Amino acid sequence: MNRQQRYFRIPFIRPADQYKDPQNKKKGWWYAHFDGPWIARQMELHPDKQPIVLVAGKDDMEMCELSLEETGLTRKRGAEILPRQFEEIWERCDGMQYLKKAIENKQARPTYATAMLQSLLK
Repeated sequence: MNRQQRYFRIPFIRPADQYKDPQNKKKGWWYAHFDGPWIARQMELHPDKQPIVLVAGKDDMEMCELSLEETGLTRKRGAEILPRQFEEIWERCDGMQYLKKAIENKQARPTYATAMLQSLLK
């Protein structure tokens, strides 16, 4: 479990809203936690919808399939955030409960995040 942990946040606009909203009021945020080269947790925050929280193992088909290097996020200025910035939003969006349930149902892939949550629960 000594893989590098990296956290990212990038803005996005849904393609359907791109030209309807010149003031970018419909801008959302995409958050990602990479455990080594692969994504472990992901969130999508939309201004007019419930947050989408995803974890590796349970939600692989809906998550980013690219490796960290392939995403280009490490070269995107301002995209990398501090772990606590990610965790604050993760907790606010009920990510801890979602991950806990995935672990209990043996759906979560073993990652740094699952190990940390399991150690907190002991």
